[in-house]
Amino acid sequence: MEQITGKLSSLMNGTKDQAKKLETVELPPGKPGAPYVISSQDGEIIYIPLSKSATRLLITGKETEDAFCVVASGGSQGDPIGFHYHREAHDVFLCLQGNINVWAGEKCRTMGAGDFASLPPGTIHQYQVLGAHAEMVGLIVPGGWEEFFRFIGEPYSGPMWPMDDNRNFLEVLLPKLKAAAEQYDMVPCPQQEHFEPQEWQADENQLPGSPQPYFLKNASGPAYEVGGTVCRPIITTAESHGKFAIGSIEGSSQHHKHGIFAKEVQCLRFDNVHHAFYVVQGSVEFHLDSSSPSKLAAGEVIYIPKGTAFRYKMASRHNKVYAFANGGGLIEVLSKLGKEHKSPILPEKAEDANVGAFKTLQPEFGFSFS
Repeated sequence: MEQITGKLSSLMNGTKDQAKKLETVELPPGKPGAPYVISSQDGEIIYIPLSKSATRLLITGKETEDAFCVVASGGSQGDPIGFHYHREAHDVFLCLQGNINVWAGEKCRTMGAGDFASLPPGTIHQYQVLGAHAEMVGLIVPGGWEEFFRFIGEPYSGPMWPMDDNRNFLEVLLPKLKAAAEQYDMVPCPQQEHFEPQEWQADENQLPGSPQPYFLKNASGPAYEVGGTVCRPIITTAESHGKFAIGSIEGSSQHHKHGIFAKEVQCLRFDNVHHAFYVVQGSVEFHLDSSSPSKLAAGEVIYIPKGTAFRYKMASRHNKVYAFANGGGLIEVLSKLGKEHKSPILPEKAEDANVGAFKTLQPEFGFSFS
């Protein structure tokens, strides 16, 4: 009898432990439907020869069924990568640290942390990493385009990226670039003349409302407050041909009791929208389905596939995450629900979120909340 009781106890504890654990991985799992966490600076790391940078594949088309991929990159001072455009792929650049130059059509801006650039299909563009260490992250639609990086690059396992690569460009990289241009959605534009970065313009603090190239200055553009949480959309379905949305979500542990997840049992589930959250400040607890909390620190990424119930809790005094979604997702829900927020920082005091109004948005945005 004791043996049977012991086996039952072991099985129950094993099930409990399994339910608690959300997998943290070094590489994207390569299959759809599974949530996961990638730690800071992990992912599938690819070195582009001679680039003084490392590209990290965080979420690929295999996880999102080609809805999107999320790619991060870090590097040191380098040359511009070369003008090109895509027939179908929509590129975005979100600077996280340091500075990068981004060219879009006839414009070029030097971007710092929090600055954003949107480059729809057909936009001639390039970028350049500046300084000792810059970091950026981007979403590419459709997913699958990340195969370009695998094709031209090399797997890399070092802590950052190579700084001394004296191989011959004509032998090592140029043949791959020519072959890639034929196989992937990348059209080189060698005829495009180089020009220097220009000053930011006063109107580059708002969303254009249509799919066109644009730059958006950090902490500008629209902002909406819900229960002490501030959502700043930086691109919506209006600017992405209805395909995706990205925005920042800022909050505080002091305002949690006023937010949409104030009741610990309530979770949000999107039927057809995948989400990814990239923590940039503070720490955030995520609960997925029946799992126990997974606390993410700055630099960590969580992927939440469609159909997965989740909730989150800001775990420190000030927290900031970037949210990525195919479709409007959580960013457009919070924007629709929230009241306009004028301050560049969080409100000192918060009012309770209108959960009743939140629930009325379920049919429009395809989510359930219970």
